[in-house]
Amino acid sequence: MRVAVVGAGLGGLTAAHAIRRFAGERGRALELEVWDANDRPGGQLFSVREDGFVVEWAANAFRTGVGPTADLLARLGLQAEQVHADPAANRRYVFHGGRLHLLPSDPISLLNFAPMSPEGRLRVLAEPFLTHRVGDEESVFDYAARHIGPEAAEVLLGTMVRGIYGGDARKLSVDAAFPIMREMERDHGSLVVAGLAGMQKRMRERKTTWSFRGGMRTLVDRLAEELGDALRLDTAAAVLSAEAAGGFRLRAADGDERPFDAVVLALHPAAAAGLVAPLDTEAARELAGIPNAPIGMVAMAFARDALRTPPDGFGFLVAPSEDLRVLGILIESNVFPGRAPDGTVLVRAIMGGVDDPGFDDRSDADIEAIALDAVDRAWGLATAPLRTWVGRQGRGIPQYVIGHHARLARIEGRLARFGGLHLAGNAYRGIAVGKLVDDAEVVASAVWGAAAAG
Repeated sequence: MRVAVVGAGLGGLTAAHAIRRFAGERGRALELEVWDANDRPGGQLFSVREDGFVVEWAANAFRTGVGPTADLLARLGLQAEQVHADPAANRRYVFHGGRLHLLPSDPISLLNFAPMSPEGRLRVLAEPFLTHRVGDEESVFDYAARHIGPEAAEVLLGTMVRGIYGGDARKLSVDAAFPIMREMERDHGSLVVAGLAGMQKRMRERKTTWSFRGGMRTLVDRLAEELGDALRLDTAAAVLSAEAAGGFRLRAADGDERPFDAVVLALHPAAAAGLVAPLDTEAARELAGIPNAPIGMVAMAFARDALRTPPDGFGFLVAPSEDLRVLGILIESNVFPGRAPDGTVLVRAIMGGVDDPGFDDRSDADIEAIALDAVDRAWGLATAPLRTWVGRQGRGIPQYVIGHHARLARIEGRLARFGGLHLAGNAYRGIAVGKLVDDAEVVASAVWGAAAAG
């Protein structure tokens, strides 16, 4: 069987790895190629290692336990490269009212959470007695307001959605963006009760926050090494066509053309739409309609005494009501050992998102100034950073808006007519890096399931 994976981001690399593993387990012959237009694998997931600093361009960690990600690490021999987050980094803050507030972790700390009014705090605690269910798809905000009240929905969930998706809680679908919240409601009715039960479940699943000593690039490099000659960099897919007798042909931008029995499009949906358009204009239109939020980051290395207040914990997110022009700041050197030399602090400001549509038009100097202002307002800045790194994610973060599941079902229904054409990546079934590893198993199963059916 001849299979092409178009796109060598984490979604494409893990899908290719799973497809090859499935072939071995089934005793099936496989000719696999992974095409990517760039000169390096990993897409947006990239780590810079310079002068003792490890700087992430995108995600900095997994939050997983037993399951596909742990199995993948064992197969790749990467367990010794794992580093776990410092437990002290569990302390997380929200920037609200011009200053930092420790996020509540239990009912007692919630009673003292200043960003919310006393009435708002009591409304959260009363949630088990006031909750009710609805059957329709809801936004994250509407779902949260129904459970814990509109004030907590804005301050807590609105802040979280900005930090994770760079998005708007009033537009994102809770069913697509945070399916675990639906599970909590289904299993326990109350989010407060579910939260208490979830603590025990997380202990059983042994979920932890972890990364690699050399950054997330470690996983990308090992997957690329494992693929060997199957990985074709600097190879942009220009044209995808369906054969009358079944299967597909892919033509590269340089004119090279090859036949395949199955094709996995692990691309940004707009790029996938360009390849799909000659096959199905409606599927292409739906793919191109998946919105995204532009994201950028500024990593800043400081001498430890450059910050008037020592940064504490994991970092902070910014409430939607604030005029601080970042989504949040991560204190990388607090979270994982070895991220910065002794005597220094490495922080990373994340900015952009749907609330800042002009972000991409700003110069690097403007972006650095915004990040330094946020650091100064949060902790006080005594001296300039030792150095900075500026990164941009041109594709940003996909937004799972209301109707996302229905849109995806329509796309997959139309592509299924061709047999052997599949989608992978963070635009469809989960944006977290751990979800991409989970999804690789789904994609590989679909590839081989379609082959068996054919």
